[in-house]
Amino acid sequence: MGLFSRKHDGMPDVGQGDGWTEEEWKRARRECVPVDKLESTNRGHYLDPKLVEKAARGRGKDSYVIEHKGRYYVADGHHNAAGAAARGDRTVNARVIHV
Repeated sequence: MGLFSRKHDGMPDVGQGDGWTEEEWKRARRECVPVDKLESTNRGHYLDPKLVEKAARGRGKDSYVIEHKGRYYVADGHHNAAGAAARGDRTVNARVIHV
């Protein structure tokens, strides 16, 4: 699946330290992020085709995205983002933390 504009084996250092808490994610604004700007951060770059198909049939949960210097890193919700792309969506709903 060639969805992501770039792939990283884990989250690049964008000043996150130990990461963000659940409370910080809850406070993050929901935004529509262009699918073609998303960069994968899942280790090994694995996407389960069955989970992508399931996400494509529904509207799934928000993806969690870190925006840093105009780049959008998927912290969580890779299957939901891939499902949105499979549906032909140009954007994905995401909770976005700007760093």
